[in-house]
Amino acid sequence: MNKIVNILFFTAVSLAFTQAVIAQQFPPANVNVVSAKITSLAPVVWVSGTVVSQNDANIAAEISGRLISLSAIGARVNKGDVIARVDDKQLKIKLKEQQANLLNSRAHLRFLAAEVTRKTQLVKQKLSPATDLDKTISERDIAKGDVIAAQALLSRTQQNIAYTQLKAPFAGVVAQRIASLGEYVNNGSAIVRLVEIANSEASVFAPIVAYQFLKQAKQVAVESPLGTGYANIKTLVPVANTRSHLMEVRLDMSAFDWPVGLNIKAKVANGPSIEALAVPRDALVLRRDGVSVFRINKTDKEAKAEQIPVAVGVGMDDLVAISSVLSTTEINQGDLIVIRGAERLQSGQSVVIKDNNHELISGGDDKPNKTKDATKLNNDQSDKGKR
Repeated sequence: MNKIVNILFFTAVSLAFTQAVIAQQFPPANVNVVSAKITSLAPVVWVSGTVVSQNDANIAAEISGRLISLSAIGARVNKGDVIARVDDKQLKIKLKEQQANLLNSRAHLRFLAAEVTRKTQLVKQKLSPATDLDKTISERDIAKGDVIAAQALLSRTQQNIAYTQLKAPFAGVVAQRIASLGEYVNNGSAIVRLVEIANSEASVFAPIVAYQFLKQAKQVAVESPLGTGYANIKTLVPVANTRSHLMEVRLDMSAFDWPVGLNIKAKVANGPSIEALAVPRDALVLRRDGVSVFRINKTDKEAKAEQIPVAVGVGMDDLVAISSVLSTTEINQGDLIVIRGAERLQSGQSVVIKDNNHELISGGDDKPNKTKDATKLNNDQSDKGKR
């Protein structure tokens, strides 16, 4: 056993020595660095969703007839605005007839009411038989019914005339013309699609296991092709689909100028938060021997890069938790970690810490001048041609 340990030890020492020798052959590399920090991280998941309207309805005709007016697609309307009209000429003719019929019915009723009064006095004076009075009373009661029926027919026609004006039940945008101008429509057939855009929401579907964490959150990060931001959580629907195990979450999108139907993504917590040593994802270097980071060890004279194999943990945004896989090498809070310029770094290689990303060119002074070399080659060829 001791023999195996000794072999591994000497192998590691030899490898480190070899890397150090190789590193000395490279010029100092320009790098950007950040300090490793203890940060609160929580596992998150990006979920898909869509911007939806609180009110999205197909507005139907309430009476049959020919369309004589129809709002244009994209028209913005307020609640109560007329968005379509059905021809009401025949209804207005019928209205006049029924108004005349009602006047006649009322006049006939007044006549019979007066007859009842007159014949009642005659019966009291025994100048007319009671049967004649009873007949007139019966005719008066029938006339009352005729007046009520005429009034009902008139009211129905007035209501139908009102129905010829299709009004917006809420403010919104005419998103679609389902019927065409001049078309004959039936009662109940859809005319236009009206969509409310003032107070839009987003419907996203999150894993049901995120429910306990969403209950504690007030808002979530959202992104779309139109931008990013934070949306307040409006409603949680604690009922998951039995197949997908996803639950609906409604977000308040009134602060965003995003159109209804836009696909978005929302970031929701998918586990408890932990305190961990974290670095930007750009610090991770993936090579054949695994994942590692480069720590900068500084002295008064120089700064050198040290490659440290790491295990990657929970990630959140551009940060990721790391820990050293070697017990002999620990990464501590405050250590300088390379985030740019590590692609070709070697362990033990000297580095120059830069603040400007545009200066990340290793051995900048030794970079060959391709333009100069090409010019020299052309001149040599020209001289040969002359000779």
